[in-house]
Amino acid sequence: MQVEKQKALSVIEKLCATPRSLPFHSKQAWMFSSHYMASYLQEHADNGTGLSSPKAAMMAAGRLGWLLKETRPTLNGLFNERDVMVLLDCYQGGIFFPDQMNCIASDLCDHLGIELDAYETSGVAPLIGKLRGLTAMQRVTLADVLEQTWHRGTAVEQKQPKEFWASMDITLM
Repeated sequence: MQVEKQKALSVIEKLCATPRSLPFHSKQAWMFSSHYMASYLQEHADNGTGLSSPKAAMMAAGRLGWLLKETRPTLNGLFNERDVMVLLDCYQGGIFFPDQMNCIASDLCDHLGIELDAYETSGVAPLIGKLRGLTAMQRVTLADVLEQTWHRGTAVEQKQPKEFWASMDITLM
């Protein structure tokens, strides 16, 4: 039993090791996510379900895909095109890592040189207020949509953010 557990941990360590060939933002996100990846795989792989670590990882991807699809409609009408452009400018192609999703409002304030506790007097107060009011799942969904907009929507599909968000079933104000 102990040998099997060691083998499983070795597989998890290999799966979570930072790939050398990743671009900087992807590598950074991977490194800051590796604890969560390893924890999830330790809890869900090789535990009697018949799922190996790679299969448990794929199952997690499927569950995340479903959660994102279910949560996108909750962003309908929350943001306008200007909000999206400000957020895209803030993150400029970055890849979110789990803990960063709790800091979207403060990251934006930092990017704009605004103290978080003084945001109410800034021109982006409505956007900061919206970001601070998002649920955890809405923050995950927003992060995913921002990544997809930058890397796929504008870069690959050559779509404007409003058009791309619509293709993901999210309506901007």
